[in-house]
Amino acid sequence: MRIELESAGGSGDRFSKTYESGQLAFDESELRLIEPISVNGRIRRKGGEVELSGELHTTVMVPCARCLKEVELPIELNFAERFASSVSWRDEEQHELSQEDLNLGLVEDAAVELDDVVREEILLSLPGQALCDQNCKGICPNCGADRNAGDCSCKSDQVDSRWEKLRDLRL
Repeated sequence: MRIELESAGGSGDRFSKTYESGQLAFDESELRLIEPISVNGRIRRKGGEVELSGELHTTVMVPCARCLKEVELPIELNFAERFASSVSWRDEEQHELSQEDLNLGLVEDAAVELDDVVREEILLSLPGQALCDQNCKGICPNCGADRNAGDCSCKSDQVDSRWEKLRDLRL
């Protein structure tokens, strides 16, 4: 969905969009949608800027950071993004940035792609490490066995050869 900055009204035009599975691509991400993405929001014009605000709901699957099992994550978030046309800033020889300008997105062709905003909001809402369980034991680095299912017969006292000299260190 393309939102033209020039056509946005000051009163707050409403928008609603639903993305079905496969309709929105997450490049180089192991994220998989398991529920449609529902986006509802408002477009509001304030001077030369346009504010996009709303709420987003979906559920995604991502791999566990320790054992690689799939983890279901519900995503429910509110977002607010501000945009301005970069053409208006090009005319100025110098522009001093204020604290508010640090959260301002500049767009080249006077339009915002809602797809890009939704993709960014979902990726930013994901945790740094998704875990299937806080006590997840992960996989064995030697044989690849799932340590949650049971212990493997690999020796766990193996030390990387690059760290061997530290055993001789006496304090």
